[in-house]
Amino acid sequence: MTSILAKQKVSKRSLTLNKSFILSLTFHLFLVFGITFTTFYTIPVLENSPIINVKFANSSQDVIGYDGFQQNESLPIEEGLESMQNIVPQKNSYQARKVKKLESNSLVNTEEAVYLNLWQRNIESIGDEIIASADIEYIDSKVQVMATIDSFGNLIKSEVLISSGNIALDKMALNILIEAAPFAPFDQKMLNEYSVLEIVRDWNFSPK
Repeated sequence: MTSILAKQKVSKRSLTLNKSFILSLTFHLFLVFGITFTTFYTIPVLENSPIINVKFANSSQDVIGYDGFQQNESLPIEEGLESMQNIVPQKNSYQARKVKKLESNSLVNTEEAVYLNLWQRNIESIGDEIIASADIEYIDSKVQVMATIDSFGNLIKSEVLISSGNIALDKMALNILIEAAPFAPFDQKMLNEYSVLEIVRDWNFSPK
């Protein structure tokens, strides 16, 4: 009888130790992995957007040289080019900056989602005014534009990646982008990851 009671005590003690071990392991796994979780989600397509159909994705990072950029108010005037750019020459000094590119369907964190939605709304507001005053005839068209923004919110480069086929419409898209700048500066979390943001967007234009 004493032997049986001893075995039961050992069994209960073993069960208690096993429970304690599992709880301890679960807690430590949460500490190691749980605190590193970051919220990522796909930005929803905003409805009733007169200018831009938002599509992001496949975010990638690389390091390229940007230094001493300032916003350029001039627009490209050479016609017949498949790629149109608004680039400010670099100054003598050269510094590599970390660049993040956001393309269609990309996953972005919470800070980027807020930044990009504010960026879009700003462009749509300015775009409505420019489109209303523009004397340009066009049908439903789409132009793909890349905006390069530094950490202060300055537009340091604007480029048409895929033309709409209408040079005047392409120029108007770049003009909207330039007039909407400067944008909001990066928050601290964005600054910790990169200092230049490249945003690639499809802009949909529909005649009213």
